[in-house]
Amino acid sequence: MSGGDGVFGYRHGIATAQLIFFFISLCLSIYFKVGHRNGWFCIGVFSIFRVVGAGCMLGTITNDASSVWAGVFVCESLGMVLIVFLLLEFMARANNAVPTVHARWFWYPQVITWADIGLAIGGFASASKSDSLDPTRYTQASFGLFTGLYLIVVYTFWQFWRAWATFPRDEKLVIRCVGVCLPLLAVRTAYSLIYQITGDRTWNAVKGKPTPYLCMTFLPELAIIFLCIGAIFQVHPPPREEKSKRNVRERLRGYVMIGSDRESRGNQTDQTKPQQSV
Repeated sequence: MSGGDGVFGYRHGIATAQLIFFFISLCLSIYFKVGHRNGWFCIGVFSIFRVVGAGCMLGTITNDASSVWAGVFVCESLGMVLIVFLLLEFMARANNAVPTVHARWFWYPQVITWADIGLAIGGFASASKSDSLDPTRYTQASFGLFTGLYLIVVYTFWQFWRAWATFPRDEKLVIRCVGVCLPLLAVRTAYSLIYQITGDRTWNAVKGKPTPYLCMTFLPELAIIFLCIGAIFQVHPPPREEKSKRNVRERLRGYVMIGSDRESRGNQTDQTKPQQSV
């Protein structure tokens, strides 16, 4: 283990802000889970990634080991996918209310994400074995997939925007939230793509210059998360799946009871008919 320089710098100040704000969003995600609201999982896991990543960044003050920097690298890489799924979850809610797109437009991102996770693991293995965090074939392929994922989300949003007038009030609100978040996500995506294409350390989320990171990563991510949190607070919780299943079971039980009652009455009638004829 190698020691850091012990200096609390600009980038560490950003990490401290990340710890504070994303710990708040983590607590709110737990509140959403208890209240059976949309978005709790994506917001919660994203917040965990950012809290852990910020903790690793602060850890580099006293520990300059490559494994600590690799932890920052992985947390920065994986969090973006959860933002995409948060926006897709909002659009899936709208699609449940008013069917607008085929379900496959929600399946495609899942397939891409599994491939992206595999590439992220490869990138982590490569980064942990080397002191260099320069772009690799794993990270470049990963961000290439993420760019495709972003374009799928934009196309899906466009389909919902075209059908804007058909949605209830709550679904209009979450679609509007997606529309505001997509440009912010584009800024965040551009930050990573610039580095993957050029290799300029200025745009590196781990060891790059703090001001571009602040303006194109931390602030856009923070805005997206808290815009979504605000939207979740303003809409009603979605119908609980378990409750609907229970209602179905109760209706089926009622049908069975009615059917058995009719059958028993029919048997009684059949038994009384011969006695009347005698």
